[in-house]
Amino acid sequence: MATASFCDPCTKANLSVSATRYCSDCEERLCPACVESHARFKALTSHHVIDLSSIDLNIPVSAKKICNLHPDMLLDYYCTDHGIVCCRACIPKEHRKCEKVLPLEHASKDVKKSALFTDVMQDINQLITTLKHLQDNRESNLQRLSKTKSVITEQISEVKSRLLKQIDDLERDLQSELSSLQRKHETEINMQKEEITKVLNSLKTKQKEIDFLKDHGSNNQIFHALHQHVSSIKSAEVNVQKMISSSHEIDIAFDAKKAIRMIRIDLFGQLSETVKPCQIQYNSKKIQQAQIMTEKIKRIVKFEKDTEVKLKAGCDSFELAITVDNKLLLTSFKPKLYVYRDCKDYETEIILSSPSYGVVVIPGTERAVVTLPDEESIQFINTANMTKDDKVKVSFTCYGITVGRDRIYVGGKDGTIKVLDTNGTILKLIKQGSGDITFLVYDDCHEQFFGRSHNKLQCFKLDGTLVYSKDVSGTAGVTRDRQGNIYYGGYYTSNIQRMSPDGENCEEMLKEDDGIDSPYGMCFNNDFTKLFVINNSYTSLSVYNCRY
Repeated sequence: MATASFCDPCTKANLSVSATRYCSDCEERLCPACVESHARFKALTSHHVIDLSSIDLNIPVSAKKICNLHPDMLLDYYCTDHGIVCCRACIPKEHRKCEKVLPLEHASKDVKKSALFTDVMQDINQLITTLKHLQDNRESNLQRLSKTKSVITEQISEVKSRLLKQIDDLERDLQSELSSLQRKHETEINMQKEEITKVLNSLKTKQKEIDFLKDHGSNNQIFHALHQHVSSIKSAEVNVQKMISSSHEIDIAFDAKKAIRMIRIDLFGQLSETVKPCQIQYNSKKIQQAQIMTEKIKRIVKFEKDTEVKLKAGCDSFELAITVDNKLLLTSFKPKLYVYRDCKDYETEIILSSPSYGVVVIPGTERAVVTLPDEESIQFINTANMTKDDKVKVSFTCYGITVGRDRIYVGGKDGTIKVLDTNGTILKLIKQGSGDITFLVYDDCHEQFFGRSHNKLQCFKLDGTLVYSKDVSGTAGVTRDRQGNIYYGGYYTSNIQRMSPDGENCEEMLKEDDGIDSPYGMCFNNDFTKLFVINNSYTSLSVYNCRY
């Protein structure tokens, strides 16, 4: 590891160059030249690169990124059934039957606003507050014991003065007993204070770590850290409850006898101690999982018509997608990509070299990709400033497009699908049937496609093996909800149906009475509260509220 003042990549090349920035995803310090190189790689554009002077690298980040079972694999998936982070290799072995295994960037989306983040921080704060109160209580008890000793000493002296020399021996015994009790309880309480301080410091360290990650870390790091700290917080809760139950309010009292007989020295008085439970309480709060844990059991019951998005004149559209900052992208018969702010208000349009058809947003990034059938190409879009980026030749008439975690899948003419990495490099070719694939959805968890061609909806594996095929009406869009159910339009039947991932169950969700008329492209918004449908033969955009 390089020193705090030098660039890590340059140090590996035996160069000593001062670092000015820090990438929290790579966990490396970077010099200006390496920062520029970092920004040029598309796979690294989503990384958090921050000013080195604004962070404290001495705060430990304990969140793991590597799978314990598969040391060469990243922990990049989250199983909602088991509530654990896992790697790609774990899925077919440990989570094959799980209903929902999500890519980590989906599961950790908005994690800083999640119930898990709130609960972990609240629990840490509650534990710290309780420990501080307990520490104050112990200190108060020590002070009270010290004051009590002074008072009792005076009481003993008053009795002593009345009994003169006859009580000298008894006085010594009582003083000795008092000191012994004092020492015993001081020792116990000081040991309790040390244990409290140890747990308190540990929790403060975790608090600093999460605060650091909140400001400077990636969602993946926060997600890892939160799940890693759940068990340690539960252990801290057990320790705090144990410390509270073993702590007692200790007072020493002296019972002075008013009537003293010379022959009844035992009536001189005796010391007594009162032990009662500590008044500090800690109410354990069950840590919640991230919001997806409750979302996985939600099921869309019905849709209710919300509104119609006012489209720009002549904006007849094929397909749509929604960016991470809630902007709606619409492809068109024209060589344009239309942009609507907040999914409702026209903002701008991007001039393309030819008409576009399919569009998809790469999850967790500020990048989108559209298909250009006439040019047999795909066009990358920078959604941060709504400008064109690279254009890549795929060498076949392409229509539908979808993405996995680190792959782009382009479908089109004669059942052709080409697989690309997120930089646009073509990796492989898949063939499925002979129909043109106009819409395409990829299930990353089960590694299968849902492709729409004319009058057909097919599910098939990565190698092109057909899983099942279903007759449908015409050509229309396909999308998935967060449970993995498939929604597809009936162009000639003017309806939208929902199908289970295995193709066994199918039900009509929207029909002509609900305002559906020759639907085409469709998609859910980012939080799955609304369904957007290109309607009325490409000419309008209908919005429906999802009711759970």
